[in-house]
Amino acid sequence: MDFSLLLHHALTLLIGAFIICALVVVVARLRWGWHPSALRLTALPILAVYAVFVIAVTLLPLPDKTTFTCGSPYFYPRFFVGWSVHFALQHNTSLVGAFLSKYTAQVLLNIALFIPLGAFLNWLFRLNFRAALLIGFACTLGIELTQLTGLWGYYDCAYRTFDAEDLLGNTCGAVLGWIAVEWTRRRVRRIKGLPNL
Repeated sequence: MDFSLLLHHALTLLIGAFIICALVVVVARLRWGWHPSALRLTALPILAVYAVFVIAVTLLPLPDKTTFTCGSPYFYPRFFVGWSVHFALQHNTSLVGAFLSKYTAQVLLNIALFIPLGAFLNWLFRLNFRAALLIGFACTLGIELTQLTGLWGYYDCAYRTFDAEDLLGNTCGAVLGWIAVEWTRRRVRRIKGLPNL
């Protein structure tokens, strides 16, 4: 896929994300009387950019349907957790080498990818821990199922690898993001001498 087509996909997603954000604000104002602060209103476009980034990293680039063939050994689903630790230890002679391997990096990047989601869910939408956990899991499950089903049947087979470790890592990232915001909020309130809510 050439860069111009990738840029076209990204811009299309970005415009769609901004439209969705605008609709969320309008519906929230009309339905629940939500009047966000200027800071929160500014955060919505940032959330849109983040959503586009996650989609681009996890689902793009899309392969050309006319040349894409099934049967690649790279796209088999991994339904078990722990394969990355196994490969990291198998392909390295030391624990340091295993920790610095691409397999460990993949796990850490999966966690990092969803930390902003958990932070947004707590700070922007004031959702509780359980909601952040469930939304984080649902989002990553949606991504993984999209990969597994070949973009919900658009391709004849998976075009990326379904990975149970991604489910775990992304969900943990959302939880860590939520916890980081909650800890920061409580810390600030304690410094200001205000009770925790």
